[in-house]
Amino acid sequence: MTSRITLLHLALAALLAPAAALAASGEQARLPSMPGYVHAYDAVDPQGNRIDEYVPKGQTVQNWTDMITVNTAPNSASVSPREFLGFMEAGWKAACPDAQAHWVREGEEEGRPFAVLMLGCPLNPGTGKPEYTWIKGIQGLQGFYTVQKAFRSEPGRDDVVTWVSWLRDVSLCGNGQAPACSPAAR
Repeated sequence: MTSRITLLHLALAALLAPAAALAASGEQARLPSMPGYVHAYDAVDPQGNRIDEYVPKGQTVQNWTDMITVNTAPNSASVSPREFLGFMEAGWKAACPDAQAHWVREGEEEGRPFAVLMLGCPLNPGTGKPEYTWIKGIQGLQGFYTVQKAFRSEPGRDDVVTWVSWLRDVSLCGNGQAPACSPAAR
């Protein structure tokens, strides 16, 4: 299985037509507090797609047990959450022979369409470890946003409840309809 990051970049590339560089945009994902996590990686591609990754203190993006990933895809606000996450689901299933997928929730929050998808791979062929992730996708006014919580082991019930609840509190800010973003929003 290709790495989770590579799958995400493939999903973004397939969904997005060539676009101008990231325009000045105040809209971004607003994350709840993440005690014990540190910002470990960020990158922006030529189309303005951004990735930020957070891992527990002492871990790296190469060697992690759990990770939070935030992706921003400007110029893709017309893509629905079902379509965007559905493409990720298809890539996951193609890469993992025993893939599992479960649509957790869909609807609107603060006037914006969203969906939450759980993906599981009992044995990731790329790492030899299990990998499970919950992804919240939000169709913004200025782009599409995904926030995901991934585990390189099968998470226990308490972890699932904690992190699905955490994802419920992920929202957008700074688009003129949502609250203004605080300096630490991303």
